Amino acid sequence: MPRFKLQLNRPYGQVSVEAENIEEIIASIKKLIELSGAVERSLGLGTPSSQQTAALPRKARPRRGRSEAVLALETIETRLLGTGFFHTPRSTSEVRQKIHELTGLKLQSRKVSQALGILFDAGKIMRVGRRGGYRWFEK
Repeated sequence: MPRFKLQLNRPYGQVSVEAENIEEIIASIKKLIELSGAVERSLGLGTPSSQQTAALPRKARPRRGRSEAVLALETIETRLLGTGFFHTPRSTSEVRQKIHELTGLKLQSRKVSQALGILFDAGKIMRVGRRGGYRWFEK
């Protein structure tokens, strides 16, 4: 039987309730909000505004930065190296497209390039061409 979960994100963490059906969740909303307010007051964070408690969850923005380079690095190491993909020199955009095909994630080109640079420094791949136009291949 499916379980339902309602979760409130708060500055101090998350408060949630689980139930067997939607009616139980609806009946628990008021108590969950009261509990959240009590925790905030005990932590000295003040009371939540009615706008915060009534707001719908926002769609998370795609993460940028170091995590994308790490994700690209892991994908290249685990799913591309040793498969023959790098037998011919590949551009960063070709590697980026292949990562998109394998994982469904559209990573920034500079992050894929950063991951390729890390693999080059580690001696796992080679590169040909000039800066800004490197093509990468496996040793």
